[in-house]
Amino acid sequence: MEKYFRQYGIFQFGGSTELCEQALPLTPPQSQQVLIQVISTSVNPIDIKTRSGLGYVAAAKLPDAFLPLGYDVLGKIVQTGDGVTRLQPGDTVIGMVGFAAHPGCYATHVYADADELIKVDEKADTSLSGLCLAGLTAWQALADFEPDNRPVYINAATGGVGHLLLQIARLRGFEVIPVSRRTEHELFETLKIQAMTPTDYLAQPRGGILIDLVGGALGEQMTRNLLPGSDLVTIPTVTKEQILAVAREQQVRGRGLLVEANQTQLTHLYQAFQSGQLKVVVSQQYELSDIQRAHEYLEQGTHCGKVIITA
Repeated sequence: MEKYFRQYGIFQFGGSTELCEQALPLTPPQSQQVLIQVISTSVNPIDIKTRSGLGYVAAAKLPDAFLPLGYDVLGKIVQTGDGVTRLQPGDTVIGMVGFAAHPGCYATHVYADADELIKVDEKADTSLSGLCLAGLTAWQALADFEPDNRPVYINAATGGVGHLLLQIARLRGFEVIPVSRRTEHELFETLKIQAMTPTDYLAQPRGGILIDLVGGALGEQMTRNLLPGSDLVTIPTVTKEQILAVAREQQVRGRGLLVEANQTQLTHLYQAFQSGQLKVVVSQQYELSDIQRAHEYLEQGTHCGKVIITA
């Protein structure tokens, strides 16, 4: 076995140029952990926010300490801890690892709790790492609801969470309406889903369920446009309180969402992926050494779906 592994993260907050590499010794995993050789990971908005110094993961960083980044993993188990019985070396696994306080999947190897992972086909496509954090977020955003003839409005519908949420909502039988400035995007054509612009959405009050993936000013506007009795789930933690305050003013039931690892839900997502009912759209793929370029590309806001990193 190799003696060291490479891990990418930051010493200081700032732009993508702050991303750097460190080499760490490979040691045996703890009792309930496994050591994974990373095949692929993905970039999530929380990685960008943390790198920039926003959010509570960033707030907990000690001055000059190295903070690794990345929560998604597709990889092969190299070694298991003494207490792990369900998984074994050689297994291919996926999972959302270390969320939220212990990121570290931008790496050649990562240590993960066994209960964060599920076993997948050994020939798994590199896009599968993009299913973990984004897919679980999408699944949990809809977890409180059953289809009841109310429309589900989704903003940022071409993003990592959004494009999966569209598919999951439709699989569950919801009427889903993307709210996007890119209404002619090929994603909507491929999924055969009609999108509306934010201007159209705001042209009249709307009743139903709003899944807010944007937050900020647009999230506030869209929430203020909801009719009393509607429901809201807002994902960005930075603006959660101001969005929920608007929801209360509007007599709209609202909640924030902090995604949690869940083996059962991840298994459902993987089964839908395997059966072809759920597709992870990959906008770009980069090598781990190109992590700066991957961040810069995501920040341009022109992507659709996921940005994948191969180790």
